[in-house]
Amino acid sequence: MLKSFTAFCLAAYILPAFSSTILAQSAEPGTTGSKWGEAIKAASATAPVTPPGSEHTYDARALRLEAEWGRLRILQGADGLIVGTAGVFRTANAEKIVAGSPRAETEAKLFRASHRRGALAGGLGAVTLVVGILASGSNSNNAATPVLMIAGAGAMAWGASQLNSAYSSLSRAVWWYNRDLPR
Repeated sequence: MLKSFTAFCLAAYILPAFSSTILAQSAEPGTTGSKWGEAIKAASATAPVTPPGSEHTYDARALRLEAEWGRLRILQGADGLIVGTAGVFRTANAEKIVAGSPRAETEAKLFRASHRRGALAGGLGAVTLVVGILASGSNSNNAATPVLMIAGAGAMAWGASQLNSAYSSLSRAVWWYNRDLPR
């Protein structure tokens, strides 16, 4: 039981420091040396988005994001029509939602890639951490149990950083989509 408590204390110490680094990195908009800046440069700037046969106003087509308990909803228009949801293990088809804006589609692809990595690493990390905790409670005095717990907590932290990166990409995709909509 003491090993489990030590592992949770270690995770509580590591995760806030790691997440503050992530937030500081994601709070620097406009960095051109990042993979995001390069991806945006790679996308070509073409004509504004005009869905075929659509005579709706900007207010009816603009997208926004709303977060609620582990889930992110993509809403369209002033009425808030839900066009997609994203969670830890569920991904919206953001590329289809923001179709027509090349920069938004690029960010949507980055969202899908980072989200997949983050969900997989977070899930595997959680399983590894639980296995380590269960092994520590079996009185086997195995040297692998702390390694399993630390590796699980580390994988969960890396997965959380990838999910944070994915949601930042989704936010940028929505912004580019709205920017390219005709007024």
